[in-house]
Amino acid sequence: MWTLARASTAHHRRSFIGVVVAVLLASALSTALGVLVESGLRGGVAVERLAGADVIVGAPQSKPVPEDVPVPFTERALLPEDTIDDIAAVPGVKHAIADVEVPLTTHDGTEVSAHPWAAAALTPSPLSAGSPPTAADQVVVSSALGAEPGDRIELAHGGVPITYTVSGVVDPASATVSTSNVFLSEQGIDALWPHQGSIALVGVIAADGTDAAALSAAITDAVPGIVTYEGAARGDVESLAGAQARTNLIALSGSLAGVALIIALFVVASTLSLSIAQRRRDFALLRAVGTSSRQLQGIIVRETGLVASIAAVLGLIPGYALAQLLGDQFAVGGVIPADFALAFSPLPGIGAVVVTIATAVLAAVVSARRPAKASPIEALVQSRVETPQLSRGRVITGLSLVIAGVVASLVPLFIRGEAALAGPASAALLIIVGAALLGPRIVEQSLTIAGPLLRRFRAAPAVLADANARSFTRRLSTAIIPLALGITLAIVQLFVPATVSAEASSQSVDGTTADYIVTAPAGGIAPERGAEVAAIDGVDAVTPVIRSNVIVETGEPGSEFSIVETKPLQGVNPTSLDGTLDLAVSEGSLTELSAPDTVALSGNQAFSLGAGVGDTVDLTLGDGTPLSARVVATYDRGLGFGDVTMAADALRSHTTTGLADYLLVSGTGDAVESQIAALGLSFTNVSELGAAGAEDAAMQSWASVVALLVILGFMALAVVNTLVMATTERREEFALLRRLGATPGQVTATTFLESGLISILAVVLGTVITLPPLAGIAFALTGQLIPVFPPVTYAVLAGGTLLLGILSIVVPTRSALRAPLVSAE
Repeated sequence: MWTLARASTAHHRRSFIGVVVAVLLASALSTALGVLVESGLRGGVAVERLAGADVIVGAPQSKPVPEDVPVPFTERALLPEDTIDDIAAVPGVKHAIADVEVPLTTHDGTEVSAHPWAAAALTPSPLSAGSPPTAADQVVVSSALGAEPGDRIELAHGGVPITYTVSGVVDPASATVSTSNVFLSEQGIDALWPHQGSIALVGVIAADGTDAAALSAAITDAVPGIVTYEGAARGDVESLAGAQARTNLIALSGSLAGVALIIALFVVASTLSLSIAQRRRDFALLRAVGTSSRQLQGIIVRETGLVASIAAVLGLIPGYALAQLLGDQFAVGGVIPADFALAFSPLPGIGAVVVTIATAVLAAVVSARRPAKASPIEALVQSRVETPQLSRGRVITGLSLVIAGVVASLVPLFIRGEAALAGPASAALLIIVGAALLGPRIVEQSLTIAGPLLRRFRAAPAVLADANARSFTRRLSTAIIPLALGITLAIVQLFVPATVSAEASSQSVDGTTADYIVTAPAGGIAPERGAEVAAIDGVDAVTPVIRSNVIVETGEPGSEFSIVETKPLQGVNPTSLDGTLDLAVSEGSLTELSAPDTVALSGNQAFSLGAGVGDTVDLTLGDGTPLSARVVATYDRGLGFGDVTMAADALRSHTTTGLADYLLVSGTGDAVESQIAALGLSFTNVSELGAAGAEDAAMQSWASVVALLVILGFMALAVVNTLVMATTERREEFALLRRLGATPGQVTATTFLESGLISILAVVLGTVITLPPLAGIAFALTGQLIPVFPPVTYAVLAGGTLLLGILSIVVPTRSALRAPLVSAE
């Protein structure tokens, strides 16, 4: 049968072009997302400032999760200061140098990082002029700052200006040190470092002849509670952004890959089903000359395997190119650093080829059952006329999926918190798959409504369009469902973030009752600056706000069914909240946050943890410190201000910088604004403040939009491919209409009405499918069933769908009508 399958494939090249395109696109998309997932595991940022260290030692910078990737800490986890002595005692260590990082800003607001001068040896950063700093008010700078030894420069820490004397200059042209780094003496860095008794990292320079990997293992064995990095892995610990980027990439790419894979498989199966349906006459003839059902099914499967194998391999090159394009766009959106290196290996390509070929073969097995089981006479009849009946199993499965999707959309009516969002999030996919199975029946019922509208025109094209649509409901559903799937995916991916963002922004604005929001030009605000603002005449209250993150584990701790997530955390002054911040407390009191080891939780987070006022919850702070805290209050504005709130003084020591992000200031008087400005601070509008976690949400939204555009582009090409296939196959139908007296204009008008009907039904179906999930998500977030539905965005989506559907049918029709009438017979 392989010989027959190869001959049949060669003879029906035109019938397989659409299948080749669908499989190639699916392979490319799967390869690209596979590369991104692998990059989350093996990619990273190259080491720069600490390139001179053979081994870098740090505290564990992530929380292990059973059978999942570790969750990285968003703040720097610190090591005890005496750890450096233990590391220096390990055989093979030539030098062990402690490093810390303090954020500073220049007079023009440029951010620079201060490090101890000893850490300059880890780059290495040799002096090009001057001498090392020896006093607390001396600094070594990069030559790019334009300063010379002896110059006086002003650097601010947390809004507090400090004047330094430049003792030396390093030249980045001859060293790899970044222009954003400056070096202070031990006294100078100790005066600014907020975590006395702790260090951030230890750079190890190996003794001559010592292997870095062996030394890394020896340090790990000799010193408990540390993690060592050598080779390319050093970049992960030098900058926290690298490890966080890898986790973000795994989470985003993994979720998008799942959706994209389902869509790709759906498109391949749909296209293959259409290709097989177009060859019903050939299969009927084979059955008539004695081909058995098993033989016919074997031929179809072998044909598909041959075509899919070639197309899947051809899709690898554009797939790897697409991965690089997506990586570049993720860097633009801040999801990953600009210097994050993707990991390219054959594994994603091999996986994509295997999956797409297996999908195509499986689709061939399913699609071949109908022509293979039909009797020869029945097959000949069905080769000309569609049978609209659906099998009982298909109807039951389709209805079950639709009902399951609707039920999942209603979960937020009974459950609060993140668990409530899981149901609506998957509901749209369940409903669209169910609608695909019920496609011909849905088209038939829709035509019952739309048919009279078409026939009301009393024109030949309208009557023909209505008759064609009713006679070929399967063909129409093959075109409608992919279009509906595209608009469903777009609406869910775009409108859900819009709903979340709108509610978070509303909560942030409504809950900020302060008269002023005060920020530093760059970086954070030091405690002493906050005290100076509080001392201004006319200022009634000052609430410093520190934003960080907390790791929360829901479910059975440590089990494979538990969920470990990073949530926004804020630190506030519980004694000065009146007049500055209103979290809409529903139970308890925020003033009790003054007691040690206490937190307040948003209502959704309290529900997820099963905790109430007076209960104890186990959390992990941003630097990895475990916290067992008593819940003293619950509040409703969690989207705007974060799911966990604690005292700022308690949180400060668990952040990398120890600075407040901004100050909420309540007060009146003409002198207030001028005196705040005189301190070098600035004002931020409440609407510009941004909700807690807004930056992460924006990055994820950007990534989702970028990936969505790629997926929609894939779907658009696939839909065009399917519609062109279906239209091109109608050459004989168009020729028959011409012989019966129809003009080319009337035939074009007929297909125009058909394409318009297909596109409108797709838009309506896609919109209706999204309503239950969107309403459920809106209720879970806002308590109302009305989601944010941007009219302009929806108009663009609907208009694009209509245009795509119409052009994909009308253009091939006009091309087919250009052929001589006799040649179409």
